[in-house]
Amino acid sequence: MTRAVAALAIVAACGGMKDPGSVADKFVDRYYVESDQQGALQFTSGVATLQLQDELRLSAEARRPGNPFPSRQVRVYYTRSVLGGSDVERTADYKLDIRPQGGGELQREAHLTLARQADGTWRVVRFHETQPSR
Repeated sequence: MTRAVAALAIVAACGGMKDPGSVADKFVDRYYVESDQQGALQFTSGVATLQLQDELRLSAEARRPGNPFPSRQVRVYYTRSVLGGSDVERTADYKLDIRPQGGGELQREAHLTLARQADGTWRVVRFHETQPSR
């Protein structure tokens, strides 16, 4: 019985990974909205995984005892503006509306590249942000 439940959980988890738009949205939720690099790792491969692992290492060093680590609440809202590409590689662009606690507003654009993996699932393989074009 336990094996059946575990198998069902794996199938459900992978099922959500077969749609590139869903994977891109989940990555943006974890990384940008929740500021959860560890949680975003499951949606990455290749260079994007290395980038997140590097960020996690740097933030762990910054949080060592004796190092003040200011925490500031930020709300991030997003809309996907583009999902394009082919059956092998897709791109997803997002408009980010970043609102720090205490006021202000920042606009950024996030650019993701996703690649279909050998098992048919999609992963973010590259990502970066830019200033919106005016």
